[in-house]
Amino acid sequence: MADEWRGFVNQLKDDAESLAKGELFGLITSSKDDSEEFVRRQAEKVEKYLNQLALGEITKDDLVLYMRQIQRLNEMQALKLSVAAKASTQRLTSGIQNLILDKLLKLIP
Repeated sequence: MADEWRGFVNQLKDDAESLAKGELFGLITSSKDDSEEFVRRQAEKVEKYLNQLALGEITKDDLVLYMRQIQRLNEMQALKLSVAAKASTQRLTSGIQNLILDKLLKLIP
């Protein structure tokens, strides 16, 4: 699936939110390149759901539900992981909350 979500996010309120946009792009890119397979799979899910939102295939409410599910999976997985892997998982979980649920969704009409 292409990166429709990037264009979708870029067209939202430009200047005031550029830092959050950059953080979101960085979070997903770094998580997809993470050494922990679990983190990479979750980042791919986040990207997939953002693409679906951008294409109008899911609603904001659907996205919230999916992001909360990913957060719960990350929290459960963090209990099983080494310290280094926990940090990656917790970074993705925090990023979902801070960048997607708290910031991005407020920008979507």
